[in-house]
Amino acid sequence: MKGNADSLRAFVRAHYQGALAVLDPDSHPYTAVVHYACDHPGLPHFLFSDLAVHQQYLQHNPKAALLVWDAGPDLMAEGRLSLQGEVQRVHPDPALEGRLLCLLPGSDAYREMPDFHFYRFQVHKIRWIAGFGSMGWQLGEEFPLAQETRELELAEAAAVAHMNADHGSALQDYWRYFTHSEPQAPVRLLALDAEGADLASGWMRLRIPFVHRVASPEGWRKELVALAQRCRHTEK
Repeated sequence: MKGNADSLRAFVRAHYQGALAVLDPDSHPYTAVVHYACDHPGLPHFLFSDLAVHQQYLQHNPKAALLVWDAGPDLMAEGRLSLQGEVQRVHPDPALEGRLLCLLPGSDAYREMPDFHFYRFQVHKIRWIAGFGSMGWQLGEEFPLAQETRELELAEAAAVAHMNADHGSALQDYWRYFTHSEPQAPVRLLALDAEGADLASGWMRLRIPFVHRVASPEGWRKELVALAQRCRHTEK
């Protein structure tokens, strides 16, 4: 992880859980573990119940921090970052809602409950630590992807469905190539965006970064075909 926006955004996209710190009405800190899913520009979204303590505190004060980290035997030596900003309720359009439901574990069941709603983390600044002696701050306004993504948002569901229906063997190859292990369950493509793809095998997740940033649905095809060719070449 480096201190530029692309690297920090890639780090956040590569994870899907973290610790959300909020303030209670008396300004005392409270922290909860949460799942999150990034939209196409890279901003984290949540699906919170009205009964959740952290959601109730956010109604009083939307200021929050989201801590995301790499697992390892020595956390002080691993990469981590803290997004600081505000969490606000949002009403995603069908394209974004479909993406979030695919990326948030268990969200299909929760979404049917009337007290669950979507929230977005608006990033104000970022404290990042890449390891001993490598750390710094980044402005939140530079964090989201500075690229028009609407065409990708509208095409994502169809592209994901096509890959899962017709290219399951390629998805298995991607998993083997990046994890150096056999998948223990069928591999599914969860989402696509300009910078990569999200896969799942059972409860395990995998983020695959693209070599080139994608600007159109045709770009997805080129990146995924090139990746499949790379996987086949490695196997030989």
